[in-house]
Amino acid sequence: MAMTGNRVLLVAVAAALAVHYDLSADRVVAAPSSSVRSGAERHHYTIAARVRPLVVFWISRAGVGDAVVTRRRAPGEAHYSLLIGSDPNRAPLHINRWGYIEEEIHGAEARLLGLMTESDEESIEQAEANVRRQSGGRHPFKVIQATADGEQARSRVTSIAAPEDYTFRHLQIVLGLARRESSDGQLRVVRLPPGARPGFLAALADVMHAPAANPITYVYYGRLYELRRTRAEAIANLRIAEKSYGPAVAADFLITSAHDGERTRFSMTYGTQGAYTEIPLRVMYQPRWWMQVELTIDDTADLAAQTDGVLQ
Repeated sequence: MAMTGNRVLLVAVAAALAVHYDLSADRVVAAPSSSVRSGAERHHYTIAARVRPLVVFWISRAGVGDAVVTRRRAPGEAHYSLLIGSDPNRAPLHINRWGYIEEEIHGAEARLLGLMTESDEESIEQAEANVRRQSGGRHPFKVIQATADGEQARSRVTSIAAPEDYTFRHLQIVLGLARRESSDGQLRVVRLPPGARPGFLAALADVMHAPAANPITYVYYGRLYELRRTRAEAIANLRIAEKSYGPAVAADFLITSAHDGERTRFSMTYGTQGAYTEIPLRVMYQPRWWMQVELTIDDTADLAAQTDGVLQ
């Protein structure tokens, strides 16, 4: 997958979302932060996908994957993480695509780390070819590492080859592989303008309460991006299935690359009062012309119990 801004979502937006299917980070990858164990909010999402094998119609399938978003904020610091991925046993074409991103901010200092399965398919045929190739023993991952100090951001991307076709349920194993690999990837350094956020998840958290006319700048792999809310519609009481989430906003967002002008659009509905304030409740993203991805909050499921405790 090309390291472009419109993929920073996937399976990032999730509430990112993710589905920036690209992530952000710099430095040696470590295991997930202990902040999840120390009172961070955690929310689980189910993933539905629509695939268009021909231009004229879509095929929809629910429950093709899962995502977990954590958030912890305190004066002068913040922590955000996103684990998101498809389940090859349920996903169209048995696609195994997943990623993890973590952003830790302490004052002006920030550390970002992430990894994701490599993919560069631009068509269903290429996706099928990648699935066959991976079943034959090639299981590449991108490891992205980054730091920022308020004046500049330093980021590096490397590739690793896993011995098995690990899924998002094997996060700890893949992070362990990444720690043992070299960090010799290409280094990018960029100066940060005043107010720039050190990562996509931090920018997403802030844009939800920023005026629509005020874009937020963030850095991703040595490039600057602008995140803007382009539309917002108030919902008096959002209901998903049988549960009520109270007042919410359904909004459209636009990411613009300062490097080449590339644009990425996604939609997100998030709470505005109570326990779900500024928590994404539903996210829609189309990472390919032939695929749409929708994330819907579902805190009734305990994904940690399904992932051998990797999120504990």
